[in-house]
Amino acid sequence: MDDKKKKNTLIGCGTILGLCVIIAIAIGTCLGGGDSDNEAVKSDFSQEAVTESSVKSALQHLSGTSVVSGKEITAVEVSPHMGTSNSNDYIVHVYFEPESIWDEEHAIEIAVHTSIHAMEILFANSSVAEVVMWEQIPFTDKYGNSEVETATRIVMDKSIADKIVDWEKVDERAFGDYTTFFQLAELQYIHPAIAKEL
Repeated sequence: MDDKKKKNTLIGCGTILGLCVIIAIAIGTCLGGGDSDNEAVKSDFSQEAVTESSVKSALQHLSGTSVVSGKEITAVEVSPHMGTSNSNDYIVHVYFEPESIWDEEHAIEIAVHTSIHAMEILFANSSVAEVVMWEQIPFTDKYGNSEVETATRIVMDKSIADKIVDWEKVDERAFGDYTTFFQLAELQYIHPAIAKEL
């Protein structure tokens, strides 16, 4: 009887170990696929003409912690970069409205991490000279009237983006302190209601 129990125990342990290996491989595949997917999106967009539809298409794959999904992007505007003679030099404006925000600090974190991920994709295209990220959220006044307004506006130009070697490390650094991103990008606007709570 003892040999039979040992054999059954070994079979049970082997089955559990095998399932653990399969689960680990599945998790690794799912988690590891994000980087290659992002690289594929950057590669595809780098060859595209810079238009509103190509930008929207490239940003449909946004994902990550404190990053809006592509469906939360409400508008994209592409305009020629005024002040240069290069006709293939564009400013891309991306407007997004997060589905949920916990507080003022979370609003800034979402703006920063969404900007990092979007800018990584957009600056892969040599025709993108500047990216302007507009976070839009509903604000309610003391009378109960709600209106969607600009919460933050974050801007980066190509000269800075070209110096970034590893966007993932920029993102990781911003998780420890989101203000580190403003050493690279310019926080051009923050809504007074958010600013007073930070």
